[in-house]
Order: sequence, then structure tokens, then C-alpha cells
Amino acid sequence: MNSQTDLSGLMRTHHCGELRESDIGKKVSICGWVNKVRDLGALHFVDLRDKNGLTQLGFEEFKGDLSILKNFSLESVVKATGVVRARPDSAKNPKMETGMVEVQVTEVELLSKAEIPPFLPHGHIEATEDLRLKYRYLDLRTKRLQDILKMRSDATRTARETLYELGFTEVETPILYKTTPEGARDYVVPSRVHKGKVYALPQSPQTLKQLLMIANTDKYFQICRCFRDEDLRADRQPEFTQIDIEVSFPTMDYMKNLASRMISRLFKLGDNFSLKAITYDEVMERYGSDKPDVRFGLEHMNVTQTFAGSGFATFADVAKEKHGLVKAMFLPTSTATLARKDIDALTEVVKPYGGKGVAWFKVEAGALSGGISKFITPEILASLYEKSKEKGDGLWFFCADKNQNIAHDCADAVRRHLGKTLKLFNPDEYAFLWVYDFPLLDVDFDTKAIGAKHHPFTMPRLDQVELFMSNDLEKLAACKAQAYDIVCNGYELGGGSLRIFDNKVQSRMFEVLGLSPEEAQHQFGFFVEALKYGTPPHGGMAFGMERLVMMLTKTDSIRDVMAFPKTASATDQMSGAPSKPNEAQTRELNFKWLE
Repeated sequence: MNSQTDLSGLMRTHHCGELRESDIGKKVSICGWVNKVRDLGALHFVDLRDKNGLTQLGFEEFKGDLSILKNFSLESVVKATGVVRARPDSAKNPKMETGMVEVQVTEVELLSKAEIPPFLPHGHIEATEDLRLKYRYLDLRTKRLQDILKMRSDATRTARETLYELGFTEVETPILYKTTPEGARDYVVPSRVHKGKVYALPQSPQTLKQLLMIANTDKYFQICRCFRDEDLRADRQPEFTQIDIEVSFPTMDYMKNLASRMISRLFKLGDNFSLKAITYDEVMERYGSDKPDVRFGLEHMNVTQTFAGSGFATFADVAKEKHGLVKAMFLPTSTATLARKDIDALTEVVKPYGGKGVAWFKVEAGALSGGISKFITPEILASLYEKSKEKGDGLWFFCADKNQNIAHDCADAVRRHLGKTLKLFNPDEYAFLWVYDFPLLDVDFDTKAIGAKHHPFTMPRLDQVELFMSNDLEKLAACKAQAYDIVCNGYELGGGSLRIFDNKVQSRMFEVLGLSPEEAQHQFGFFVEALKYGTPPHGGMAFGMERLVMMLTKTDSIRDVMAFPKTASATDQMSGAPSKPNEAQTRELNFKWLE
């Protein structure tokens, strides 16, 4: 950073990582944290650090009392003024950006003395995650986390600039609001003024941004905070940020082009970049997941009919079921081989997804062995190879279940496990997809329960509205939505849909989801009322900022890309949140704890 771009009035003239040989002879002031102190008897050196780098301080020209250096504990904050000098040839460090120069100090001031910290941000021993979260402000001093914060800031600015260029208006929506159904629990805030009532923190601004379209805002966006009280994992937090977008009069092509523009700008992919489109049915058939990592092969094959009537009763029974599914994968020997213990370990991979195991057999020099090989007839083998893109020797794997969702999930888990453990993909590659034609509804044929796949405001595909009006579960399950996701490397980066803008269709959606007219009125009355007064066709999407930055920085933990994240149990170890309010607060809010 050029110091001339700074406003005047700072205590420093330069950053610690800024000085070069071209600055030799200049009088400078720098401020930072003590990274290292070296007392060589006649010579004294201090390495001073800020977010931009390190500068070595020398004290040969210092006329003051050198005993002040005894107070320079590690991580103390110091201001030093002096003249930039060339280091002696024997002391030059070409591996360090400022390694050709040092500042010969004429004045030095200890601004803040540090006690012994629980860990050193730039120490050789890495602290435990719990310790780093408790003292997050120390962890944030590391170059890695500061670089991530900078990249997140740059991504936010890029998103804003891109949307401004396209004529979007940034609008803030309320944080204290009414529940918005997004599939997770709400965080609620008791109202002091309205006793017995609560606000909900928004899971997303869904109804609000649709109301903005009814209000003629035309193109809206917001970098907004969202809150979901759900079970956490590595890529989820109870509060997160999304780039929220809504547009009037869009087509599906417009939304795909808009998503392509955003991804192109954020990942610097060039103006010719366009998301590769693939239907939901195809990704499920080929990968068993609606957010597949397509940087490697091991594509799935539907071999249900191959085993129908076969001598392998386990698969034959699955094939008889209406929603049964047998999926296969082929790992060629030319790609990788697995030891028997690695094959047996796949059982543990599928267990969390409801799988009982992974069937397999081996082909070597045309001979079959191991696993279910005795059930593989020449006809079955020929059928398998006919479906496979790869031929020759290798391992065949199978996941099967009478519930096709379990079969998909297990086959996906095996594929991801093999891709990662066998290093079948380039970690520096990005593989983006536009997944569309999602099911409109989640239908459980056993319980006959119906839920919204996306949310209750998603428009059915226009050529399938008749299916949507049916009371037949099979027809409702077959109904497709005008919904879409943006996927990269096994993560969902964003998604959205074209919205229902017809009151009759919206009322039918509430009916299908099992909401009585009274319940719909109580929960969404304000929104249903708004639909009566001229609603433009509209649609939108939202990008998860944390997941975007995870991709940009190539980290696999969402905590790395948030300044002050929560733990897996939704607690803040630094502040001690959540905490119990005092008795006066609970009385004022008019609620009692259930013991």
C-alpha cells in the first residue's frame, strides 16, 4: 500500500511491510506489534509486525535509554521513528519483502505493553481450535485470517459493483420481523412492549423481497444477515450472510445469465464464462447428489433393471419395489486400486446415510473375484460394461435400497469418499454447475407427508401446473419447479426460483402443504393480501457469502471466513454467548424459564 493514499493524521507514515530499497534515506514512522526481540550485546533488533508484514528495527543510531527495550514483551504495541537504512550484506534477507532494509530508530514509544499471551499468533506451535476461538482477536492477527477477511471484503465489493452496474437498487429489510418458513427453526426475540409476543430473526428476507417487487422496486439486492437455529456442521453457522437478489419480469435464462455474471466477476473467469446447465434428474442419476463435485469421474449408473430377476436376491428384491434403486460405479485399475481393508471400510462410509453396506466385485484379466462375483453372470457383466464409460479391469461398487433416496445418498457418499482419498481431482480447479428443474415438492410415500422442496413461494413449471392441481401423490411428486441452484465442487453456493405471482396458485400451494385457510391467513395474510393488487412475474436468488469465500480461499471450514464465528454448538467461546439474562430482564420481557 502506498502511504500517499492514506489520509493525513495517522501516527505512522508507512506500514511494516511497505519499506524497500527505494525508501533508503527517508525518515519514517511505523507502528505495530513486537514479533521478535534480539539482544546481541552491542546490537539490538526488534521485528515489528502489522497486517502488511514485518520491518526490522535497529538501534545503532538511537540516543535514548536502551533499557526501554526490556519492556518490549512479545505482542506489545510500539511506535518507532527513524531513518530507512540498507542492511549490511551479511544481514540481508531476500526471503523477506522488507529484507533489504531496516529502520534505524531515533525515537521509540511503547504504546501498549502485552502480558504473556495464551498463544503467539505467529508462533511455531499452533494453538488448539478452542483456544483460538476463545482468543479470536489474537488468532485474527495471523496473516492467513487477515488475508481471508480482505478477500471477503473484496468479494462483497465486487458483488455490489456488479449489481449496481446492472441497475439494481440496494434495500435494507428488517431484522426484527415475522417468521419466514425456510426449513429451519427461527430465533425468536420476546417483545417488551407487546407482552406475550415475539419477533423472529429472518431466515432470509424472502417475503420482503417479493413485496419489494410488488412495490415496483424492479431490481433489488441486499448483503444481508440471516439466522437459522439448526444443527451445525463445517459449512454452516447460526448466522450467516447472503447476497440476496430479486428481479421483476425475469426469464429462467435471465437468472442463469445473472448468476454467470456474478460467478465470473467473483472468480475472475472472464466475460465469456457461462454456467454449465444440468437438470436435477440428470445430476441425481449420474452423481446421486444435487450439488455434485464434477471435477472427477466415477459417475453412477442405474443398474436396477440389470438385476431384476437375477440370482442375487438382495438386488432383485430392491428392483421389484416401485421406488427401489440399484446404483453402480466402476473404478478402473488404470485410475486406482484398493486394498481389501479399504473396500470393507466403505460400509462405515454409507452407514450415516442409512446404508447397510457396499456390494462389490473385482475384474482382473477378465476374471471375476470377491464380493458378489458369484452372482454376476456373463449377461449381467456385459450389461454393466455397456452402461460404463470406462472398460477393462477394475472394481465394481453397488449401493441399493428400496428407498431411492437412500441409494442415491449412499452412492454419493462412496463417490465423494473415493474422490477425496484417492485424490482424483485437482484441488485448484473450480467446476461450476447450474442445476435446474428441481422437484417442486418433497413427497414421503410412506407417511404421505408433503413439504416444499425450495419454499412455499416457488412457481411450478408452467407445463406442469395441471400436475400440481392433482391430488395424486405420484403426480405431485413428478411436478417440477422453476427453481435452480449454483453448485461448485460439491457445495451449493446459491440458489433461487421464479416465484408464484398468482393468488390462486399460491392458495393451492398452501393447500398442498397442508395449511388450512386460517393457518395460511395467520402466517402469510399480509403477503396473500399484497398478491391481490397487481403482482409482476418475479424471481430471485441468494448466494451464500461464506461459501463463496470458502471456495475463493480454498478452506473447508466456514469459521475461517467469519471474523467472529460460533462453535458447532452455536456458542461464542470468546464472549460467552448465549448467556442467561438477569431476573430484571426476564420480568421486563414477561417470560419464565421452564426448568
